[in-house]
Amino acid sequence: MKTALLKNKGFIALTIFFSLIVSLGSVLVAVLLQRIIDAAVKGNMELFQQTLFISVFYVPLLGLFGYLYSISSKALIRGWTVTLRENVFRGILRRDFEEFSKTNTADYLSALSNDIKLIEENYVQPLLLTLQNMIIFVASLLLMLFISPLVTGILIGCVVLLFTVPTLFGKALQKRQKAVSIQMSLFTSKLKDMLSGYEVIRSYSMSHHVEKIFAQENETAANTKFTADRTLALNEGISEILGALTQFAVVFIAAYLILTGKLSAGSLVALVQLSNGFVGPVMMIMQNVPRIQGVKPVVERFNALADYENDVFEGKIQPAFHHKLEASQLSFAYTEGRNVLSNIDLTLLKGKKYALVGPSGCGKSTLVKLLTGCYAGYDGTITYDGVELKQLDRAGVQQLSSTIHQQVYMFDTDIRDNICLYESYSEEKIISAVQKSGIEQVISQLPNGLSSAVGENGSNFSGGQRQRMAVARALIRNLPILILDEGTSAVDMQTAYEIETRLLAVPDLTLITITHNMNPDVLGLYDQIIYMEEGRIAGMGSFEELLQQHERFRKFITLDTLEAI
Repeated sequence: MKTALLKNKGFIALTIFFSLIVSLGSVLVAVLLQRIIDAAVKGNMELFQQTLFISVFYVPLLGLFGYLYSISSKALIRGWTVTLRENVFRGILRRDFEEFSKTNTADYLSALSNDIKLIEENYVQPLLLTLQNMIIFVASLLLMLFISPLVTGILIGCVVLLFTVPTLFGKALQKRQKAVSIQMSLFTSKLKDMLSGYEVIRSYSMSHHVEKIFAQENETAANTKFTADRTLALNEGISEILGALTQFAVVFIAAYLILTGKLSAGSLVALVQLSNGFVGPVMMIMQNVPRIQGVKPVVERFNALADYENDVFEGKIQPAFHHKLEASQLSFAYTEGRNVLSNIDLTLLKGKKYALVGPSGCGKSTLVKLLTGCYAGYDGTITYDGVELKQLDRAGVQQLSSTIHQQVYMFDTDIRDNICLYESYSEEKIISAVQKSGIEQVISQLPNGLSSAVGENGSNFSGGQRQRMAVARALIRNLPILILDEGTSAVDMQTAYEIETRLLAVPDLTLITITHNMNPDVLGLYDQIIYMEEGRIAGMGSFEELLQQHERFRKFITLDTLEAI
């Protein structure tokens, strides 16, 4: 929040300046009304003409400054919310895979949409209104003291009573606003889950059941918000009643002073007008303070997202990979007490080709993610050319490797952007990557070629075509390490063989392939096969060596080959 304020300090200064002028100007209207009424009652034509002349210029000028205040405040709110979203989004992206995965993505979506709206409506806008009304309150108080200290003293006594309202509703509203934020996050999560499962819903005729779940969640979310709104309404209602009683007290006391000859008729009008500028702001403040307090948990959640700093990867050393990537006594657990990896010792040499094989769930993907800096909470060491991973610049480590994932994600843009990922590459490099990936023939048949839209998550293309694009995405970067995480599982065996053999032929490329494809012709081309079981490395060596020396590997290969047949 502080960063958002500092970034928009120009708009803050303008808003405060115009707010000051508008607030003071609205208070001084009472003086003009006093002069008009006194001139009419006393029959003073000269005073009447002077006041009329001033009013002709004063009112439009006040309207102009009101417009400028409205524009500057809206520009401030726009800048504030834009900065808040940017800060939160940046904070989300600073998380490593482990931290990111701990929170449902729907919570992030809710923070960037629902919570932003809550903060705008219940924090930023009330804060600006409170500031403006405080200026009006102070100016009205000073002018009322000048006109009638007695009426002002009685009015202050009534206002003290109004100040008790926030203490009655502040904590209750804070609790209810927090519940609204949590419930909207849950609602967004359920909604995302349902829409993501659209294909299953339609395939299994679940529409009626899902509609019922949606109706329940929708009702719960609406009721939770309504509970908070009821508390707000009660707070506002009591404030309105107390405010009205206060104004009646002012009118009756001022009327009594006129009857006793201690106050002019113009002063009565001025006092009534000023009491509106005295009680009205107090009521607004009383209504807005609980709203500001109520949204405090949401603001704290926002700050936690925006100010996130990774306290593990704090290294500043620029990484290098000229010789080897090494893991020693490496262990890792997603949840305490349940290791996914245990005591891994592994050395990967630059330019060599490695295949990670083993039963599903043995830790292959987790090992590769650890080696490339995705997770932080590991025991043991991971070093690049002898330097511990946690001492290295995290962004630099990520620039050493590219990954071809099994589950390919496509951004809702065109093929070119999905391959280049918004970076600039020459046409020659793009064409080369397209050719090596095997997607060239598909693109050549499209009317718009590389500019063809892929649709939401690549919905315009088949799984195999999306995977070929992912191969091109990785190849075009020409980074020293390439990870093939079941990256050819969605293409036919011939295409997979062609892609993999091309990658194996790149001399300076360190290739790490996670695979269930037990094709002996392909596995025989790797420098080393790393065979894993239950989070440990059970065997290492060439394909032929493991076949001859490792019985469990031989059984695994045989069973897998039979299952494939």
